[in-house]
Amino acid sequence: MKKKLLIIFLIPVIFLLLLANIKNTKYHKKILTVTDYLLPEMISSIVRLISNNKINAQRIKNDYNKLFLPKTQYANVGLTKIPLNFIKISEVGYLNIFKRKSFYIDIYKKYLFVMPKNGTFYYKPIDFLLNNDKKFTEVQSNIDGVNALDLFIDENEIYISYVKEVNKCKYLYLAKSKISLKKLVFKDIFNINNECMHNIQAGRIQKIYKNNKSYILLSTSADSLKLEDQNDYKPQSDNSLYGKIIAIDDTDYSSKVYSKGHRNIIGLSAIDNIILATENGPYGGDEINLIKENKNYGWDIASYGKKYKTPDDEGEYKNHKEFGFEEPIFSFIPSLGITEIIKLGNNFDKDWKDNFLIASLNYKHILRIKLNNSYTKMEYHEDIYIGERIRDLKYDSRNLLIIMALEDSGSIGILKKKAN
Repeated sequence: MKKKLLIIFLIPVIFLLLLANIKNTKYHKKILTVTDYLLPEMISSIVRLISNNKINAQRIKNDYNKLFLPKTQYANVGLTKIPLNFIKISEVGYLNIFKRKSFYIDIYKKYLFVMPKNGTFYYKPIDFLLNNDKKFTEVQSNIDGVNALDLFIDENEIYISYVKEVNKCKYLYLAKSKISLKKLVFKDIFNINNECMHNIQAGRIQKIYKNNKSYILLSTSADSLKLEDQNDYKPQSDNSLYGKIIAIDDTDYSSKVYSKGHRNIIGLSAIDNIILATENGPYGGDEINLIKENKNYGWDIASYGKKYKTPDDEGEYKNHKEFGFEEPIFSFIPSLGITEIIKLGNNFDKDWKDNFLIASLNYKHILRIKLNNSYTKMEYHEDIYIGERIRDLKYDSRNLLIIMALEDSGSIGILKKKAN
């Protein structure tokens, strides 16, 4: 029986190995992507090594001074994965070629809240995350079956952004509820229901305080890949709320445009009213931005990236500063598939003080970064390999845990410092 199972397993593996060895064809990269997604990591690595030995050998040799968990440059950090059996496969991203087990996380007092893409809610005491009991408790709510984009908890209130689809048009909503471990009753407090969108991303939520008022910040995305030329007028248009950060008064729910010229912000952090955003670029050009009120960040005119699948002379974007736009703190070429950014508490490790953490999708790393005091320059970064797409990221300062939403496996990932 074991021999039969082994043969059944090896036949498709051998077939994929043969296919992957076909060089210089338009299918080569697609085949390798399929093997990465379908096969165990060790097998898919063998496929890649055989399919293009020279390139992969160069990559191995280019790993000088890289450390892998549990080691980092200055700390030993263990990774634990906790599978979530309630996370369903869902569509994410522009093309949705592969479905992902996507979800969002936040912390309420001593509990970790989890929200899958369908807008259901679960929680578990953080103290028990690392035990063998994988059970989470579901919280009932009046929102279900939606396309959720973010979850944000502030004191005793919970906010979610989500997408409604009506007659093939997509609209962005923001809803709010008082926190309850029994039932959440959401009320829509903001929406953009007058602009028909082909695809909606972003939706990140934060809160700031200005002039004795609290404002909810909500990021909205451009519709960059809808048109063949990849142009989108909305981020620069005062007649559209897309490609912006919107500030919503948390008392009367009036709104205003806080900043404009954004492509797809899926990482947002507001600490003492210092607002940092991580933004997906086009082909290259993922950005870290310091967000200032009434400033323009250039999309879809300026970027350090280029358009997808266009000749060089048609794929160029303009310079930020030359056209009066805000320059990014840092731009990543190649892109990371950059996602959430958080401030790491100074109690995690003495060598990680005043650091931020940034998550990524395709790159499958978190980045530990240090910014200067004016938040205008990245002084250093360390890449820490996780091996899965990381959709969301939080820090539990009470238990000294870095908590990640891993969407390849649909697992909670926990980074915990190991004793020396």
